[in-house]
Amino acid sequence: MMRSEANRQAGVPEPGQVGGGTADFAVEFKASFRALWLSAVGIVHDAALAEDVVQEAAVVALGKLDEYRPGTNFLAWMGQMVRYVALNRVRKEQKRRARPLDPEVLEAASSAGRHPSANGEGTYHGLLSRGELPEDQDLFDDRVLRALNELGEVPRACLLLRTLEDLAYSQIARLLGIPEGTAMSHVHRARRHLRERLGAGRAVSPDQVRTGS
Repeated sequence: MMRSEANRQAGVPEPGQVGGGTADFAVEFKASFRALWLSAVGIVHDAALAEDVVQEAAVVALGKLDEYRPGTNFLAWMGQMVRYVALNRVRKEQKRRARPLDPEVLEAASSAGRHPSANGEGTYHGLLSRGELPEDQDLFDDRVLRALNELGEVPRACLLLRTLEDLAYSQIARLLGIPEGTAMSHVHRARRHLRERLGAGRAVSPDQVRTGS
């Protein structure tokens, strides 16, 4: 079932349908949390800190709720504040690339993992099964983390949002404030980088490295 159809049946509004009130904000924030969290992870490299970033950005957004225009894209609007807060955290704490990606981000990237969300629910998609993790992922954890941390912040965020959250390129572009073609290019190059890095030590079958769409 497509995400939009599931949202309609669950009564969850699509991005851009927030009416402007705090109750509507809470509903849309919950629906957008995972995508916002992944975009923050791509910047701060830490799962718990990324959650703090998203929550802090929500406080900022609530203070600016009168600036939100109903009918525009909530995810893109909220994503701007998440990026702003995340970049401030990086500058303030001088983490940048010196701090590796928290292993919790990908600890469940094999078949049965869980994914952090606003209500504690959700699942991970296998990173190479759709372009990235081989089935015997236990042998590849350290290599995957190293390969991801070799990517820049924006390419890494694009890859995580596309592969783990299954966002469309247009949604990734709005969320990160980049052209859609750039988002697509980042994902394809990041997937190729991971295939090259993970394939350096052993042969990887075509099924394990298919690029997806």
